Amino acid sequence: MNIAKDISMVWAVIIVSVLGFLAYLLFMPLELCLDTYRDRYHLRIGVLGRAAVEKDAVEIFRIHLKVLFMDFYWRPSDLSALKSRTKKRTSRPKKGKGPDLRSAKWIRLVRTFEIKQFQMELDTGDPITNARLYPVCSILKPWGGDIQVNFRNRNHLLLKIVNRPIYFLNAIINH
Repeated sequence: MNIAKDISMVWAVIIVSVLGFLAYLLFMPLELCLDTYRDRYHLRIGVLGRAAVEKDAVEIFRIHLKVLFMDFYWRPSDLSALKSRTKKRTSRPKKGKGPDLRSAKWIRLVRTFEIKQFQMELDTGDPITNARLYPVCSILKPWGGDIQVNFRNRNHLLLKIVNRPIYFLNAIINH
């Protein structure tokens, strides 16, 4: 009788753990960050993983993939060598059309994204054009457009976009 209780308790713990993990997967934040001032470009998937584009001494850039506690590095030459090793498949005729995403569905998907932070420093190189853009950028500031025009030849962009998988599913399933 005790063994049956222990087994049911183990199954209950396993089921609760799996449901908790699935709930975390649905509600985990997905963050895209583009920061040209610090040269940081990454996509973070909760605490599970992160893909970043970094400068490299050998090539122009490399991709740093961090999944849980493991680190992987790829250069564009590594990816092209991997592509050439794979066998090319013969093309088969497609049966039917793919999923039809209408413009209304695309708009719903785009609206699920939330811009957490947006800053831009802009210099066109022409002082007259900068002077013309200065009042336009000042007018846009109350609506969340933190765009600054400078005359110091600095162009920077900071953009953080956040989303959650549950919002994607909600936009696709619900009309």
